[in-house]
Amino acid sequence: MNISHSIRKKITQYILLCLSLLIIFNITYWSYNQYSSINNLLTRNRTVTENNVATIISKHTNLLTAISNDDIVKNPSLLLSQRIEFVRSYQEAFNIEILGISDINGNAATTYRDSMENINYRSYFKQAIQQNKLIISNLIYSPISNSYIYIICIPFSSSSNDGVIFASVSYAEIKKALAYQENTSIKNNILNECIAGNNNCRNINILKSDKLYSSLDNNKISLNIRNKKIFSYHAINSNHQLELLTLRPLKNTPWYLVSTLNYNQYLNERFIFVIINILISILTSVAIGYYLMKKIAVITSPIDTFIKESTFIVPMQSESKNDNININHHFNNIINTTKDGVYCSRTNLLNRKYFIQHANIMIQKRHNDFALLFIDLDNLKTINDTLGHHYGDDVIKMFAQHVTSFFDQPSDLMGRFGGDEFIVLTDNFSSEIDLIAKLQSLNTELSGSVSNGNIIIPFSASIGVALTDNNTRDIEQLIINADKAVYDSKKKGKNCYSFYVNH
Repeated sequence: MNISHSIRKKITQYILLCLSLLIIFNITYWSYNQYSSINNLLTRNRTVTENNVATIISKHTNLLTAISNDDIVKNPSLLLSQRIEFVRSYQEAFNIEILGISDINGNAATTYRDSMENINYRSYFKQAIQQNKLIISNLIYSPISNSYIYIICIPFSSSSNDGVIFASVSYAEIKKALAYQENTSIKNNILNECIAGNNNCRNINILKSDKLYSSLDNNKISLNIRNKKIFSYHAINSNHQLELLTLRPLKNTPWYLVSTLNYNQYLNERFIFVIINILISILTSVAIGYYLMKKIAVITSPIDTFIKESTFIVPMQSESKNDNININHHFNNIINTTKDGVYCSRTNLLNRKYFIQHANIMIQKRHNDFALLFIDLDNLKTINDTLGHHYGDDVIKMFAQHVTSFFDQPSDLMGRFGGDEFIVLTDNFSSEIDLIAKLQSLNTELSGSVSNGNIIIPFSASIGVALTDNNTRDIEQLIINADKAVYDSKKKGKNCYSFYVNH
């Protein structure tokens, strides 16, 4: 049994518990924080990207609207080749690759070539005429710039008989708008709107380029796009990394903004941070635990030594599975054994040695006036010789109880000095007159008799009193003085008190 070992064991358990809770709290807080950060990041990314794309589209639609309101350009009485000449100035001013106008039949003139062509077969022209609204084409390869472009096509007016006006939008410009990156873990792309026909949502296959997202359900994605829903998917890419795909319709376009967030890339640096945080917590806990262990070892070492040495006096009980119970039992035994050496087993009062120790401390700590009472039980020898020692023992117990009940203040100190001698140290009096009144009451309290039915033997107390003064505050000297005063009480005929007078 080792207290130091038991305490260290408990401290280790509590430190591990606290460390576990701290780690769980760290991971939970970090996860919640990352979840919030990802949502905020995706919201900011979507907002900025949508604004960037919307700015490009608005620039072109505003230009087309302005051109369509030009009296010459919208004049149906002029030939298309004449009207397109007035459009060229807009092309040069706004640096647009292609501007064009067409009639209701699909005959079109463009700033690209001088000759006329028919665009009736082109889907964006058909949709703009049929639906009488802005239409954006799929990607088209432009031989002019050897690059890809989109065609924005809007009707001339609310009437479906005036034809359309259209302009090119550079895919590179859109791609630049999509390239906004607040964080490198996010990539942006766009999907075209799914329309009825045999080739629905063919461009969804860009999600599967390089076999990135083979687990995605094309039909489900197509259905969500056709229903204009905002939705998201979690998928594993070809590098076995978790990614989040968020798809959202772009206002005033047939496109869906596809934002891809790579969790592994996003959390990489942040995960290292939380690992470092956990390591710091572990190291701190170990350091605190080590410090506590050393302090505990210093504090408990004397106790362990005491327990070890006490086993030679009080045998250790049989080993218990619960060390705490075993230690408690052992300490109780030690306390009981110690009390037998400190207190009189018959009267439960301090013995002479420990009374002197406690009394000396009281006198040194408190500078009050004290009275030391030396109380001698009268006629004890007669009782023992006549009635027997068990009668004498009963009288001693009863006598001690009367003394204890009379001096009932916490500051009163009582002890058994010898066989029939008791000592009391008290400061519970306001004056010598008050003390004399108490002594008279005490004499009355301690007077009585004992009988075996045939013989009655009276007993009483002879009391000697020694008072502290500036010269006498030593407890042993006070006891000597009070003992001398007892003899004066005996000479007076017993059952009285006498004060010590320094002759």
